[in-house]
Amino acid sequence: MSAPAPHSRFLPGPSLCVVGAGPTAIGVLERLVANAPALSGGARLTVHLVDPHPAGGGRVWRAAQPDLLWANSLVGDVTVLPDRSVVVEGPVTDGSTLWQWVQDVGRGLPADSAVGREARRLGPASFPSRPLVSAYLAWALDRVVADAAPWADVLVHRTRAVDVDDRPDGATVHLADGVVLDVDAVLLAQGHLDAAPTPAERRTAARAAAAGLTYLPTAYTADVDLSVLAPGEDVLVRGAGLAFVDLVVLLTSGRGGAFERTGEGRLRYLPSGREPVLHVGSRRGVPYRPKLGYPWAGPPVPLRFFTPAAVDAAFGPARQLDLRADLAPLITRELGWAHYTELFRAFPERTALPWAEFAERYVAAGPAELARLAAEAVPDPADRFDLAALDRPLAGVRFDDSHELQEWVRGHVRQSLDRAADPRHSADSAVFLALLQCHGTLAALVTGRRLTPRSECEDLSGWWMNLFSYLASGPPGPRLEELLALSEAGVLRFLGADVEVVLDERAGVFRAVSPSAPGAVEARALVEARIPEPDVSATPDALVTALLARGAAAERVLADPAAPAGHRRTGRLDVDPSLRVRTATGGVRPRLFAVGFWTAGAQVAAFARPRTNAPFFRQNDALARTLWSAVTEPAAALPVAGAA
Repeated sequence: MSAPAPHSRFLPGPSLCVVGAGPTAIGVLERLVANAPALSGGARLTVHLVDPHPAGGGRVWRAAQPDLLWANSLVGDVTVLPDRSVVVEGPVTDGSTLWQWVQDVGRGLPADSAVGREARRLGPASFPSRPLVSAYLAWALDRVVADAAPWADVLVHRTRAVDVDDRPDGATVHLADGVVLDVDAVLLAQGHLDAAPTPAERRTAARAAAAGLTYLPTAYTADVDLSVLAPGEDVLVRGAGLAFVDLVVLLTSGRGGAFERTGEGRLRYLPSGREPVLHVGSRRGVPYRPKLGYPWAGPPVPLRFFTPAAVDAAFGPARQLDLRADLAPLITRELGWAHYTELFRAFPERTALPWAEFAERYVAAGPAELARLAAEAVPDPADRFDLAALDRPLAGVRFDDSHELQEWVRGHVRQSLDRAADPRHSADSAVFLALLQCHGTLAALVTGRRLTPRSECEDLSGWWMNLFSYLASGPPGPRLEELLALSEAGVLRFLGADVEVVLDERAGVFRAVSPSAPGAVEARALVEARIPEPDVSATPDALVTALLARGAAAERVLADPAAPAGHRRTGRLDVDPSLRVRTATGGVRPRLFAVGFWTAGAQVAAFARPRTNAPFFRQNDALARTLWSAVTEPAAALPVAGAA
């Protein structure tokens, strides 16, 4: 892999510019190389990778961030290179996982380097730091580039792309350093776009500033200046997911605090005196559930109730579907099916009915009958599946005072940690994999435009992604154990569920209340501990802004007579099923593609679990094959620009 030399931007043969050089770029490049023998026609491809951050990790996984910040996946559960489980049109070989890299490469790095030291102590069930993952990604990119040598040249540009002019016969990419690239196609793969505060956040910030208060809107935690939060200061925190966990780490361990084990084996926090006092509240009122901490051989339970065919059978192939009213019951039944299939398989002694009888009755039972069937067949309530109770553990619960609430939340977290570490609850692993499969079905429904406008705009990023993240993408168990120690040390306090925060200018405070306990908590600082929602119309990203301004790209907006304005905004860049960018008039740009969380295309994780035929690889392979067509076929063979 080489840096481009001045004035040598244009090599003969087809060319592609990829904006963004993180995990998605690695995955697409690997598939481009794998498909080259069949699709290149003997032509040599030039790939330009454009990213101001080091190639491989990109922005999110850049090495230049504290190693206190971890990935929330086990070392053994991460790969960006496909393996033999992957079923795609292009050829597949066995690529190295993060765990294999740790053993074969990471442990060979100098012992006095941070990544080398960490690699020597990690196992497959450890949680890696983000700088270590960055090192793996950089290595994976180097390996893909080496494999590309017979077919492609890869040039890296450490700068930003600020505009793209695409034409029927190619595209021109303008870089911030003044370089102009003439290429045959462009893929926008920036990962998470820069986000500006929302209108509501701007209003809150203005009111807070006028009252002399501190307000931090939604942002990527590693990018936030936390020095404005003073030692000992009471700080309200809204949100209890992964952004919250990063915030806590940076404000405690990141400020010199430490943890130690007591003689009884409990974790204890030793304050540095530089920490603020954090009061956290959210809709659920509890932190996300921990990642499972044991290996599970499976087998995964195949989907039965929430496959595309099952959805068509239930509702017909054309009707638009409401995610909450129509699909949530199918998802709930599917997750329960996975749970009980694994429970009866692995621990039949904890059940009271033969599996065949239970399965037959489960399939035929209505929603109200499922709970009665579970109670009859599974004696221990801890072995039953209750999605509503999992999702809202504090629903309908009210404590006499905050002290009782703190004790209850700590007990809830301890119970979650114990369960996540106990393979006797392997039914949870089956549910986890079923969630991943359900996400794939839902992605296909979104791509097929099967959801109602309201569901696509509200339920998909709201109810579904929140539930998915809570159950399947929570923090590492050790982080939750640290939260317990911080709570016992008085550095962290839980506000409860359904927290409401108001800004009282007259009193000069933010005030938080929750139905979980009486009283209010006041503070002069409020942090929104959440990842910003995509909003391409408000992003400061110069390239996306330029495309939108002249109508060469558009936000996906859904017509909906039931909405007050007659339509609903998604905040995401509109793309067609092939991931080509749609214009403001509804046409497509034949040589401009976009992929990622900020687009209206299928949402797949930037990493994959090994040996799971992950959607990450299937999407990358299909996209790579389409890109080969875009860079090698004549303009007449591609979709007509501007045609809907």
